[in-house]
Parts: sequence; structure tokens; C-alpha cells
Amino acid sequence: MVVVESVIKLLLQKLADSLIQEAIFLGGVRDQVEWLNTEFTRMRCFLKDADAKQEGDERVKNWVREVTDVAYDAEDAIDTFVFKVATLRRSGFGGRIRRYAFIFNELIARHEVGSEIERIKNKIRAISESRSTYGIENIGQGAGTTSTSLCLQDWRFTSPLAQETDFVGFDKDLKALVVRLTKGELRRCVVSVVGMGGLGKTTLTKKVYNTESVKKHFDSYSWISVSQGYTARDLLQVIVRCWAVLSDRMVETMTIAEVRNKISEYLKDKKYLVVLDDIWTKEAWDALKDAFPEMNNGSRVVLTTRNRDVALYADARSQPYELRFLKEEESWELFCKKTSPGREICCTQDLERLQREIVAKCHGLPLAIVVIGGILSRKEPWEWENVRKSISWQFVKGEVNIFGILSLSYKDLPCYLKPCFLYLGNFPEDYEFHTKELIQLWAAEGLLEERGEETLEEVGEDYLMQLIQRSTIQVARRNSSGGIKSCRIHDLLRDLSISEGKESKFLQVHSGNANAPSSSRARRLAIHHNDLSKYISLSCSTPNLRSVLIYTQGEAGLQREQEKFLFRGFKLLRVLYLHGVEIVKLPREIGELIHLRYLGCTDTRLKSLPSSIDNLTNLQTLFIASTCCSIKVPSTIGKMQQLRHLQVKGVGRVVIEGHPRLEGISNLQTLSKVKAGKWMEGCLGKLINLRKLGIEVDAEGGAYVEVFYESIVRLDCLHSLRVMALGEQLETPLGERFETLGLLLPPLSHLFKLSKLSLVGKLEKLPDSTEFPTNLTKLTLAESCLKKDPLETLEKLKNLRILRLYSSFRGVEMVCAARGFPRLEYLYLEHLYDLEEWRVEEGAMPCLLHLRINHCRQLKKFPEHVTTLKKLELWEMPEEFEERLREDGGEDWHKIRYIPSIHISYSGDNLSSRTSSRCDS
Repeated sequence: MVVVESVIKLLLQKLADSLIQEAIFLGGVRDQVEWLNTEFTRMRCFLKDADAKQEGDERVKNWVREVTDVAYDAEDAIDTFVFKVATLRRSGFGGRIRRYAFIFNELIARHEVGSEIERIKNKIRAISESRSTYGIENIGQGAGTTSTSLCLQDWRFTSPLAQETDFVGFDKDLKALVVRLTKGELRRCVVSVVGMGGLGKTTLTKKVYNTESVKKHFDSYSWISVSQGYTARDLLQVIVRCWAVLSDRMVETMTIAEVRNKISEYLKDKKYLVVLDDIWTKEAWDALKDAFPEMNNGSRVVLTTRNRDVALYADARSQPYELRFLKEEESWELFCKKTSPGREICCTQDLERLQREIVAKCHGLPLAIVVIGGILSRKEPWEWENVRKSISWQFVKGEVNIFGILSLSYKDLPCYLKPCFLYLGNFPEDYEFHTKELIQLWAAEGLLEERGEETLEEVGEDYLMQLIQRSTIQVARRNSSGGIKSCRIHDLLRDLSISEGKESKFLQVHSGNANAPSSSRARRLAIHHNDLSKYISLSCSTPNLRSVLIYTQGEAGLQREQEKFLFRGFKLLRVLYLHGVEIVKLPREIGELIHLRYLGCTDTRLKSLPSSIDNLTNLQTLFIASTCCSIKVPSTIGKMQQLRHLQVKGVGRVVIEGHPRLEGISNLQTLSKVKAGKWMEGCLGKLINLRKLGIEVDAEGGAYVEVFYESIVRLDCLHSLRVMALGEQLETPLGERFETLGLLLPPLSHLFKLSKLSLVGKLEKLPDSTEFPTNLTKLTLAESCLKKDPLETLEKLKNLRILRLYSSFRGVEMVCAARGFPRLEYLYLEHLYDLEEWRVEEGAMPCLLHLRINHCRQLKKFPEHVTTLKKLELWEMPEEFEERLREDGGEDWHKIRYIPSIHISYSGDNLSSRTSSRCDS
């Protein structure tokens, strides 16, 4: 489906921005731009309905395609004109003759854009008139369901009878759901089964519904398939028929409220079970919930939904039951059931290898396995290799349209989320993308709408959560505080995003499986291949690109001519992302990409940025992950007023040269891994919007420590602060070399938003507990070399939830006092080499869930009074310590036997590692 409404929205924002800059648009050009603004505003209103209806009407699809093309033409014309004017002005006047030349060239540029806009205006008029020709001028009136949607709804099983052959890998889920339906609270609970399309929600729920113990437990039960095209009256009528409450004729004469009341009256003296299969919206639940009375008799309502938000809305007290993907052997079992029902196949090693490759492509998604298994069951084994090669094609064109089924999730997305979903197709297969990186890319692309006082990052986090709640994105990793650190997308949904994105010219992805791309109007190009010469060459003509994202395996390099073409040939780029490209220095031509919003160079050997970087006045994010120790950044970076994130990961750290006036970049929110230096004087304290700051102080930067202290207390918006002190080299017992420089931090108690603090390096002393930030939730102390027990101070931090002590204490005893650490949930004690005794008084750490002790080689025994743990990890501990915790007779086993998850890495005398894990829940 074309996301043209989003294209128009972005164009209108661009037109509005251009109109504000009256100095650029002079004479008739401004009037023409205003005309475009008005006309595209009209089109956007019409397109809100057309975008949803084009699936069922080829006339609408053609018209929408024409609108998309003309919107792209307008965007190209405006961006090209801005580029030309900016280039002229950057060259300066430098005398009367050059000034005349500048005026003359600007007149030419204005004439060119004026002519181009006139051509676009004529095209818009023709498109508007073509609505009558196509017979779609009244498309915005009324509502209906497309033929495609109806077909997809008909495909779904509407009967509550389960197919036994499809029931694989759900045995534990079945038992758990039966318990939730027949045991527990007497109140009417809503039990929700949540997961992406094709994961088996309906199959599992049918099996539960038909379980004998469930049927005997309830007086009345009913199965209702909701789907997207529901009406409240239709659904209530289905319920009425199930229980023969009213005749159809009686229902037709009653209001919806009256029908609900009749159903409620019928159920009020019964223990009932109702399944609402495939419910999509909160409104659907609101339309039905009053029909299900709360009689405190153990009645249950079951929802299956792709949207976790809907599940929580229906019953916030009932945790949604989230389905997982099938494991490898479960996938294989299901595949075998579907491919060879009732027939014998001689399975050679080669054939089984081929079969397992096909199963692996389904990535544990039951629907994918069932569909592809059904296709293979009708083919001879010698044909299976061709199916493997064209498996994506089968998903699109097969007799059962799996893309059509999965695309229901896409079609159900609100307009503002559709381009964000399509954008995920840019990432390589099985790629785990960091959430912050993704949100910054969305912002640079203009996919995030401004909402009141919220930052774009906050809007992006909301968009991401909505996609997760709708089961279109999977959470891959969470950080220690429970936040979402990274995500991934199932391969089939990724294929869907690429397919939809290609059709709408939203993106084009090349992974080396096809010939080099020809000229295309796709706005985004993603390259997942090491042979960049195939895609970035002088013969490649795609000047209209807005984004280029390159992901290689670290073996791809760019020749000088290719570099020049990449940085000069795509003059309208908004996003440039280079991952794994062998590049040491960005060429000066980078400064010509004046529209650039996002520049990422990760897994590279980048050492420096050219001075021309200051021309990128629209840049929002500069993201570098280099294997080099230092990345030199010119002082001209202070001119980049739109810069929001300057972040560095990996080995390297930013070295800002000279004495730039960084206060010019007042929008800066992230400044990570930057070396302390002269640049901080009169600048750091003025970066009042900083939310994340990482400073590294070496012997040279030590001269500016006082400047740092004076500045840090002014940064009221700080959420995260990391200070690494480098100086005198020390040898650790592991033989690793650390550099430490003593620090004495100023009081930070007034920084109310500061929740994460990381201090790496020697501390002269630990600040008093009253000097720590009031709302500190996460603290890391590394290489602190403290001689006094740090817990004596830290246990008084009332909001601390995560504490990591890494080689931070040189004493032999630590004590957690009673009532200490009232909210601590995660505690990591690592490399405390001198620690011999750790005492925990009764009542300390009442909320502790996760304890990790690593390389504390003198610690004698596990403490008493640690009674709330859900997870315990012990790594490379003394043999005496390990022996006391052995399940078969260890003196301290009683202290940990209650813990559901225990992981102990035993070392023994020879330091050979073995693992003992226990997980009862």
C-alpha cells in the first residue's frame, strides 16, 4: 500500500519551512510555493480515505500513484533550489563582479525552479481533473470494506474447531491457559493471548476452548470471530445466536444497548466463557464488554489480539499471555506433519538438509511453516529446490497468501506508523537495531510528528511502543532498568515491509542477489553487500535519493572516485549510514550534502572529520563507532545549530580541536565519549539541553577538571552522566591495564533529572549520600580504588534500583545495614579482589531480585538474609565459596535453594569452566 499521505505530510512541512525563509524565495517563486502548499493540503484531506481504499480499486491505486509522483517532483524541485542557492551563498561575494555573478546565478536558479513548479502545477491540475475521468471523485464519501479485506476475513477459520496437525509446541501454553481459565480469581477475568499474525493465537485458543476440563468448568460458552470489519450489532447478534437469547427479528427491532442488556441478563446467573478471536481495537472491546456481567463466579473472557495495548485495556490486572516462536525441533515436527500427510517420502540426507533449510527460513512462525508445508505437500521432492529458491515469491503469490494475512497488521496501522514500519526494511536480515538509533533515523527522515511540548525522541519512543504492542516489532534486549535496548523484526514482516516499500517507491533494498539497480525513483536505497562498486558507480543515476544506508561485513572499501560520487552525486540526501565500510577520513565533499540530517559511520576506522562538516547546518545526528582511539572533530562543529546527538561508541573518543563556540549548538542532547579539553571553557555549561553526557579526562585534560565541575552543575536536563578518568597506569590482578586519575566530584543533588551515573577511575573519596542526585536509579563505580566500605554511603540512596561495583573497593569487609537499599533490585559485585566478608543484616535490600557476584576471589561465604532473589549468578568464585553452595550437602545451600534461577560457573583448581543452572519458573 502506498503511504502517499505521509509523503504529502512531509512535503507540506518542507513547503512551510521554505515559506518561512523569505530571503530565499523572492518574487513569483514564493507565490508558486504557496499555491503548492494550498493544493497539496487539499490533496492530503482526500488521500486520507483514498490510501485506505486503493487495495480494492485499481483506479484509485493509479490515481494515488500519480499523486505520489508529483509530490516527489515538488520535493525534488524545492530541495534542488535550496541546494543551489546555499551553494552560491557559501561561495561568497568577494567583490563587485562576483556579487553580480552571484545575483545572476540566483536569478537563473529562481527561474529554473519557477519553470519546474509551473510544470508541476499543470500536472496537479491534470491529476485533479482525472478524478472525474477515473470515476473516483466521491471516494471520500461513505465507508466500506475492500474486496481484499473481505477475502482475507473469509480465509480465517470462523469455527472453534482446532486442527490437530497444526498443534505443535503449544503443550505448556495449553496447560498454563487451562489453569488461568479454571483456577484463580472469582472475578470475571479477561485472559488475553497476544502475538504477531501467524504465531498460532487462534490455534492455541481453539485447543483450550475444546479441552474437556474447560467445557465442564463453565455453564455456557461461546466463540466469536471479531476481525477488522466488525460492527457491534453483528457481533452481538452472533452472541445472541450462540445462546438463543433472542430471534434475529427481535434483534433488528432493538437498539445495541438493549441487545447488550438482554445478553447480560441471560448470563448473570451462569458461569460463562466467551472467546473474542482476533480483536483489534479498544473500541471493539468497549462495544461488547457490557454484555458480559461481573458476577464474581469465575467467568472468563478470552481475547486473541496482535495488540498488547488492547489486552491491557480490557483488563489491566490480567497479564497478557504472549506466544513465543517455535523452537527448531518444534518447527521441524510441524513441517513434517504438513509436508507428508498420508504419503511415504524417501528422505535422503540431501533432501532432509534441503527441508531444514526451508524450515529455517520460516524462523519459527507456525503460519509460515504450515503454508510452505502445504505447498510442498502438493509437489514432488525434486521440485522442492525450486521452492526453496523462490520461497519469498511463494509467500506473495502462493495459493494461500501469507503476505495478505500478515499484512493485516500493516493495514491496521494508523497512517503515521506505516512509514515507520516500512523503514524497518532498510535493515539487514536478522539485524538487531538499537532503539535510539532507529528513533534518530525516523526523526531525520521526518517520520515523527511534533506533538506539543514532547521532543521528537519522546514521540519516537511512543511510536516504537505502539509497533511493539501491535506485534510488528519484537523486543530483542532490555537494559538493566527494564527499558527496551534493541529490537528486531521477523523476516516475513521484513519481507512485507520491503515489498510494500518497493511498490510505493519508499525504499529499494539490494543484498547482492540481483543485478545492479537501474535508475529508480525510490527515495531510499539500502545496500547489504560488500561489492559496493555494483551499486555506487558513476553509471548509477539516482539523484533523487534521500537516504543511502550501507551495511557491509567490514571488507568493503570505496575508491576515491566512488567517494566523490557518493558525497557529491546524491545532493539531496537526508540520511547517510555507512556500516563496516573501510573509511579512515570522510572526504571534504561531505560538506556539500546540505540537506543531511543523519550521518552514521559505524564499524569503521574513521580518524577525523573534515572542516567542511560545518556546512551541514541541518544535521541532527552524528553517530560514530570507530576502531581508532581518537576521532578528531574540527572546531567548526559549533556552527551546526540543529545538531541534537553527537555520540561515539566503541574504542574511539571524540577529540574536539581548538576552542569552538559550542554554545551555538544549544539543541544538543547527547554528547558522549568526548575528551575533556579547552573546548569546555565557557561552552559546556551553556549546553543546557544536554540529556546524556560522557566525558573522558586524561592527564592533559586534567587541567580542565575545575571547568568541568563548574559547568556540570548548570546542566539541569541531564538524565545520564558518565565520567572516565584516565591517568596513572595500574595493573589489575587479571593483568589488564587501567589508567586512573583521582576525581573529587562536586555535589550533584540539585540535578533532579539525573537518574544514571557512571564513574570510572580513582575516586579520592565517595561523595556523601546527600550529594548524590535525589532521583538516582542506576549507579556504576569502576576502578574507584576506595578503601572505605562504599555500601555505608550508597545504602542511603532511597531511589537506587541498580548498583554495579567493578573493582571499586580495596577493603576486606562490606556490610548492608538493616533498612539499607530500600529499592535496590539489581546488584553486581565484580572484581572486588580483596573482599573477604560481605554481611547483610536482616531487613536490608527488601526488593533485591538479581544478584551477580563475579571474580571476588577472597570471599568466603554467601551472606545471610538475602531472601527475595529471583536470579543468582556466580562466576569464577573461590572453591571454598562454591563448595558451601553445592546442592548435595553444601553448608550454605539453604540460603539459595528458594531462588528460581541459579547460574554457577564452577572453576575448580584447573580453572576449567562448567555450569550448573536451575530454573523452576
